[in-house]
Amino acid sequence: MMKLMGFSGFETTKNQHVPGTDVSGASVKKALKYRQYMNRRGGFNRPLDNV
Repeated sequence: MMKLMGFSGFETTKNQHVPGTDVSGASVKKALKYRQYMNRRGGFNRPLDNV
């Protein structure tokens, strides 16, 4: 049954290179821009300023 499925045993891959696992993506952290809604000149009930 195991040969039919394509593997003959289970072995560890610790400290071994496994082909096809070198594909990765980068997580780029984008700096947050905070916008003040309250306590600004002209009051808070108006459109936000361009940042």
